[in-house]
Amino acid sequence: MSSSLDNISLPVDQRKAILKLIDVKVNNDMREVIAEIKQLEAKIQLLNDKIQMVHDKLSNEIKTVYWVVGIAMTVILFVVSRK
Repeated sequence: MSSSLDNISLPVDQRKAILKLIDVKVNNDMREVIAEIKQLEAKIQLLNDKIQMVHDKLSNEIKTVYWVVGIAMTVILFVVSRK
């Protein structure tokens, strides 16, 4: 930006003021971008936590189903073998 301002005939103090305004604007915009990124990170972390809870619950339910099927198969095999 300063090289672009060199082509314009302005006093040095006005150039510095313009550059300062540009810096302030860029800094404010970056703060807004960083705040949005932090909000997105928090939402993603919350979503990851929910996914992990669902995964854990499904894992436990699948283990329970395996046990029930295993016990049922054992009982069926026991009954069939006694005949």
